[in-house]
Amino acid sequence: MKNPLKYIGLILILFIIGFLLRDYFFNLSISQITNDRTQVVSRKLSGQFLSHITFALSIGILPILYLIIKKVTKLNFIHQGLISCLVIIGCGILLWQFRIFHFNHQAQYLSDLNIGNGIKLYLDHENLNFEVYLFTGFIVGTVLSILIFKNRAKHVA
Repeated sequence: MKNPLKYIGLILILFIIGFLLRDYFFNLSISQITNDRTQVVSRKLSGQFLSHITFALSIGILPILYLIIKKVTKLNFIHQGLISCLVIIGCGILLWQFRIFHFNHQAQYLSDLNIGNGIKLYLDHENLNFEVYLFTGFIVGTVLSILIFKNRAKHVA
């Protein structure tokens, strides 16, 4: 009974940390959109709260994803566990940065159209979905870790 309580406690702690760090994450993401003509607007307050919950859930689910990898591949924590955690987090960051790159590319294309000096590109807060791409990256990293360590276990045995 001790092991499930550790995971539940870690999930709750990471959920709270994710809820508190969401504004920093969003501001960091917006600061990486480099175009001066781009402005992020929000028309609904409920979308911002949903974004907070989605980001907190994506951070809080990390122990569950690790537990899935651990149960499927039977890895030890010292080497393979740390590598799988790095793969999960790395894939999440990679997809999040891909979304930012996509917005930068799209904003650059629209600003190159030379429509006029006074026209700004407005991005709706609800359409950014940075936290969804982060979560999707975590899922991709989990699947990738399972594939890597499942194949490695077959070759070793």
